[in-house]
Amino acid sequence: MRQSTKCFFPSLGREEQENIIQCLESGNLGFGKEVLEFEKKFKNFSNKSFNIGVSSASAAAYMVFAYLKKRYGVCDVYVPSLAFTSPVWAARQHGHNIIFVDVDDNLLFCAEDYKSKRYPNSSWLRKNVVMPVLYGGVSNIPDFNLVGDEIVVVDSAHCINPKIKSDFTLFSFHSLKPICMSNGGMISCDNEEDMKFFKKYRNFGRENTEYTYDITDEGFNFYLNNLNASIGLAQLDKAEKNIKTRKRNYLEIKNGIFSRIGKFLCHDKHSSYYLSTLILNDPAQEGLISFLEENNIQASYHYPPLHMTKFYKRKIAPLENTEKLYKKIINLPIHQNLSDAQLQKLVECVNMYFKER
Repeated sequence: MRQSTKCFFPSLGREEQENIIQCLESGNLGFGKEVLEFEKKFKNFSNKSFNIGVSSASAAAYMVFAYLKKRYGVCDVYVPSLAFTSPVWAARQHGHNIIFVDVDDNLLFCAEDYKSKRYPNSSWLRKNVVMPVLYGGVSNIPDFNLVGDEIVVVDSAHCINPKIKSDFTLFSFHSLKPICMSNGGMISCDNEEDMKFFKKYRNFGRENTEYTYDITDEGFNFYLNNLNASIGLAQLDKAEKNIKTRKRNYLEIKNGIFSRIGKFLCHDKHSSYYLSTLILNDPAQEGLISFLEENNIQASYHYPPLHMTKFYKRKIAPLENTEKLYKKIINLPIHQNLSDAQLQKLVECVNMYFKER
């Protein structure tokens, strides 16, 4: 068993693998002490007082918008169209009003567009919720100047060490994220009342009594399990090292690709460097992706703008920057397992593609 388990976690050290093996051998794969330990240690990344481990970032979003509906009623939720569907769907599912906001030139929430779309005196009508996305792993949004009465829900699925101010922060730990599990997420907050709601909600709304339990609130099976938490714990000490490697890979690619091809998304000091996003000068996205695939290099364009998808599509004012930029976005691999030869090949292939055009 020890030998086969090692094959699943080849990048982990012996002690880290032993922790995961102990969890497997204990038979306690549901909620338990590994979850509590992971929540405690993750405070160093989230910078929040309370960290509630859940089954996914999608579950985290569902719980946050259930709580906001219960506390404030229907809210106006302002979110970039360049976002993943599940947090937006969660808000919509709970009856909140979705207003799509444009992005700036770095693909981040545009506060000026938000303020131009916000209803006059809207705080008297509905609570205003803004949900910025820390696209690519950046930790903050420059010029994120709001009115001041908003609830801020940060989608930090790409970043494990956000610096942006928020009421709630959503994290994702699925298999491709900077900290990866088979599935997992986190809600981080500073308010004890909020924390108590989430801890109960993730466990079916149950409250333990002496010999059984009572159902005292709404809830579902949204808790993080011990096995995934043990996988996450094994990576926390290596997370900073991996981010430094990803940063080095990002700079190698950025400095090697011809500047006339386009510009790279700007990362900040505390970025997790989840994506190396190149914004092309020309919309040659599909051709470049196909060319890279032919050379065994995986690239993607990541998110389709939600307001242009079949499910969310409706008549709204144009999101000019989003619609202009999304056809030019391509995400290049920068993960920590890339070799120098693979990085060099990536740079050469991108330059070759545009040289031959």
